Amino acid sequence: MNPEFPPLPPRPVDADKSTMGSVWVVGGSPGLSGAALLAVHAAIRGGCGRATVAIPDGCAAAAEEQKPLEAMCWSPGDGNSHWNQSAIEKLLTTTRPSSWVFGCGIGREAQTTAALRRFLTTTTAPTVIDADGLWHLCQHPDLLRQLGPDTVLTPHGGELDRLRQALDLEATSREDLAVDLHRITGAVVVAKGAGTITTGSSGTYRNDTGNPGMATAGSGDVLAGLIGSLLARGDPPEVAARRGVWLHGRAGDVAAQEHGEESLIAGDIVAALGKTLLEHCQSLDREQQEP
Repeated sequence: MNPEFPPLPPRPVDADKSTMGSVWVVGGSPGLSGAALLAVHAAIRGGCGRATVAIPDGCAAAAEEQKPLEAMCWSPGDGNSHWNQSAIEKLLTTTRPSSWVFGCGIGREAQTTAALRRFLTTTTAPTVIDADGLWHLCQHPDLLRQLGPDTVLTPHGGELDRLRQALDLEATSREDLAVDLHRITGAVVVAKGAGTITTGSSGTYRNDTGNPGMATAGSGDVLAGLIGSLLARGDPPEVAARRGVWLHGRAGDVAAQEHGEESLIAGDIVAALGKTLLEHCQSLDREQQEP
């Protein structure tokens, strides 16, 4: 059930929300705030102590109404509807979370590219970059070459091809592209799709959970939030990526058993994370008890 996964970082008997790690999801833009909300929902379900969705001021009211009750919402209060450099600077002086998720529903405004540059040159916490965050990286390939091992990239097929073009890579297969992208950026690469491939310093792994019903809007946002939560809990980036991919696929399988593949939606995957994590922890406990 748990292929080569170490135990989750311990949850002490005297733990509180401050000791279990915090995730901030930076995303959202007009018409796309749901992506950031799915990510923060998955993050809080992933076991971290606190999860906050940071959203542009123009989208904050709607996000506040729709966010999970257990998550918090923050906006820069500048009246803008897209992330810009000054908003990022205010964000970075407001909080120092255990991990970040950047890009879900963030849009493709030029000012957001500058915001990402400022973000990457300032923060030191482990970061998942997803969705349009990857698009902004491709606008300035020099940013890609500066990422390093505390960053997790989560491209789907189209985003992976865009990264290939940005870095002028010759590889064509998903696995080879993931390996080349890891080599150049130093980041952990999660090349999403059937049999998602995760590549890091310890090698390349193909996932065996998941089903075609997960080909639905928001599924990738759920994965990004889940990996962010595992980072906040203390998993190293490569472990968080591999574990997150496996749990995400397994939750999709659990959800498909209840709803079927045809009507599966991203929220069903979030709802199945609790059962999936319980199974995962119980399996790891049994493995530890075996002689």
